[in-house]
Amino acid sequence: MPDATQFQFNVPSVPQAYDEFLRPRLFEPWATLLLDAVALRAGESVLDIATGPGTVARLAAVRVGPQGRVLAIDIAQPMLDIAKAKALPPGSADIDYQLSSATPLPSPSAAFDVALCQQGLQFFPDRIGALREMRRVLKPGGRVGIAVWVEIERNPLYAAYHAALRATVPTQLADLITAPFSWPSGSSLKSAAAEAGFRAIHLLTRSLPMVLEAGVEQAVQTFAGTPVAPGVTELPREVQNTLFARMRQELTKLVKDGRVVADWTSNIIVGQA
Repeated sequence: MPDATQFQFNVPSVPQAYDEFLRPRLFEPWATLLLDAVALRAGESVLDIATGPGTVARLAAVRVGPQGRVLAIDIAQPMLDIAKAKALPPGSADIDYQLSSATPLPSPSAAFDVALCQQGLQFFPDRIGALREMRRVLKPGGRVGIAVWVEIERNPLYAAYHAALRATVPTQLADLITAPFSWPSGSSLKSAAAEAGFRAIHLLTRSLPMVLEAGVEQAVQTFAGTPVAPGVTELPREVQNTLFARMRQELTKLVKDGRVVADWTSNIIVGQA
């Protein structure tokens, strides 16, 4: 398993492709599910950790409304630049975007009703430390909601990318695509939250389909939204051509009625401080 901390979004072209291809088709539906799981309410204060282009933060801001408050943090400035450029939805809370790591969090203790982290915890160098920080900034009885992908084999779009990469490029680069799936065990996720001091922890495992309506070529374009893509562009042209030819072969297995359709499966924990 690669060092998941290497899976970063600091090359500007990657967040742009991520926001274009992955956000609307993958991360927005999952953000809705995460917010449903924590039962976010009007007027609450929310911390969104590893906000990326602000996907969870923006939907949370609508739910808490103008009387609520949202702080969204990320370590990738290019992601925050995209998030800040988006207009706030009508009737939403203001969103304060800050460049920050998860350890420590840029907040005093007992400041938030809800802490959220969608597909970020598996990348943190100190996962337990990050969970303890989430608990610290929550009010007594505050709620946490965290989503982490299960194993890559149950997330077939990236499994197709991985198969193509492993067949054509150096192993270290190929295996970087597996980083988002580096913490697949729901039981270990739940145990870590308990170790950090959370209680009343519930584990949910859910699946949602991702549809790339324009088919295989759109799925190939979507690969540009992964942090593996910049490393691929540094390879010789003939290696790149071989990779993308193999990628098209792997992606064809996911085609239904001209569209690429791939289920995604994630563990979600909800707990209380």
